[in-house]
Amino acid sequence: MNKTINLVLILILVGQTLFAQQNTKLVKATSQRVGIKDGNQPVTRWWEYLQTKVKPVVYHITKINQNRKVTFYTDIDSISFDVKPNNKYDFKVFLNGKDTCYAQISTVIPTYHKDCNNCKITSDTIPFILGNDHYIHVKGKVNNSEELDLIFDTGAGGCLLNERGQKKAKMVLDGKSDGEGSTGFSVDPTSSSNHLQVGDLHWDKLPLGYVDYKGSINTDGVLGYNIFEDKVVEIDYEKKQLIIHSEMPSNLSGYSKQKIRHDLNGTYIQATLNNGKNDFTGWYLFDTGGSLTVAVSGDYAKENQIYGTMKNLGNSKTSGSAKGFIENEIVELPVLKVFGFELSKVPIHIASSDKSYYGEAGIIGNNVLKRFNTIIDYPNATIYLKPNSLIEMTYQKKGDKTSTLVVTISVLVGLFILGFYIYNKKRNQKQTI
Repeated sequence: MNKTINLVLILILVGQTLFAQQNTKLVKATSQRVGIKDGNQPVTRWWEYLQTKVKPVVYHITKINQNRKVTFYTDIDSISFDVKPNNKYDFKVFLNGKDTCYAQISTVIPTYHKDCNNCKITSDTIPFILGNDHYIHVKGKVNNSEELDLIFDTGAGGCLLNERGQKKAKMVLDGKSDGEGSTGFSVDPTSSSNHLQVGDLHWDKLPLGYVDYKGSINTDGVLGYNIFEDKVVEIDYEKKQLIIHSEMPSNLSGYSKQKIRHDLNGTYIQATLNNGKNDFTGWYLFDTGGSLTVAVSGDYAKENQIYGTMKNLGNSKTSGSAKGFIENEIVELPVLKVFGFELSKVPIHIASSDKSYYGEAGIIGNNVLKRFNTIIDYPNATIYLKPNSLIEMTYQKKGDKTSTLVVTISVLVGLFILGFYIYNKKRNQKQTI
């Protein structure tokens, strides 16, 4: 009798497996490059790669708390899913009529665990150093490496190591992805599964990217906001602490808040430039991984007739991971308005050409953001700012010692192959203020 029951159970399980396999969606392709349309966003311009060796290839799309339709495009076919937060969607791609690629679209946030048993996580504190480069530097390890110097970057949708960090961590580069920077496209390696440790916090099976900055950035890598997308992140520049909360802090005295636009293209806030005569309000990337003050796109400056309306301080050049560079004009902005607060005489960089920062007004970097203690409520797409003791700190003027500012501009499509969150922050800006 038991044997009969066991046989029936085995047949049921086999039948369920075959049924599941038969119902796994299948699309065709003749190229390894693919694109994804997430919700109302346009189809990505940044093309990813199919893989046959990794099963499945995981495409981590943006972890916004929204149900929406996601469409995966090959060069000859497409497939759509109605996705929800914290879910996975499996399918297959039949490549060149012979190879089967196992693929997965994921909305699962790569949350961390701690070095403790049965502990309840309410908040975790990560000390940081605010460098002379204006970056937030934290210590961490990748794959049990020696200690790494990592930048926390609210403008990056993924984590990556540069050439210096790769030598220390020796991560396995088993994929690749195209990315677009300020000066063109480049193809960068990716790594599908890694262990990240920051203090007593651990992330398992974390995808990482690799970007060769050619020594222009003095760090080992970048921590993107994606590792905290289910948390509330407090940045206290006075205490030099990142405080990761499970819930919003209760004391918000002195903070001003604004709903943010947190989507495939990154995290954006509204800010206003005043040139002494007029206000110009637009959306700016909120970028702690940008060491500059403000960068304004050329098309936005041209559309609003901003050129030639402010005191000229000099020029700068923007170089990226691809060849070439972009020239910028440095001008003194009379007033920058953010969250109801005003900063005066801010040196900003305006692209001399009609270069677009992906359809937005520009970037606000950490040379401005460090002047405000910050709380970012990622689940509810809200940022809180409060002026701190750095608010009156003077800006470096032209004629001071030349400094190299590396500005990492993101187009956070969030679709890196092998589980990588697309990191399109390839804009290494070398600027003289």
